[in-house]
Amino acid sequence: MVSLLLLSHSLKIAEGTRELALQMARETNIVAIGGTREGTLGSDYDSTFAAMKKAAEQGEVIVLADLGSARLTGQMAREALENEPRERVFLCEAALVEGALIAAIAIASGQGSKETLEQLQEYLLPKDR
Repeated sequence: MVSLLLLSHSLKIAEGTRELALQMARETNIVAIGGTREGTLGSDYDSTFAAMKKAAEQGEVIVLADLGSARLTGQMAREALENEPRERVFLCEAALVEGALIAAIAIASGQGSKETLEQLQEYLLPKDR
């Protein structure tokens, strides 16, 4: 199973992106993490680590984030995982909303993490011109 972990500075953005992606791919496992424990804007390492660990124990995980510090939180959480679960977590630089839609559809159609990441690379990351 491939899951999506959406990291945002805003819980509303993370949950809204999750809701939108599930409209396109209802059977996809998508976890939305956003804001701090106090309910303010920011990123929370503990909730990110817990969600990442749980998803990695079930299978592969593609992580998308909205801003640099959310990406950094995702990187730190990934590095804190034990070796085997860490190898199943893939951080992707694709845009959060667009990436979540493309990834959810790819996963729902049966693609694995490698194929999904290739699609994200092809359609969403900047291209040399």
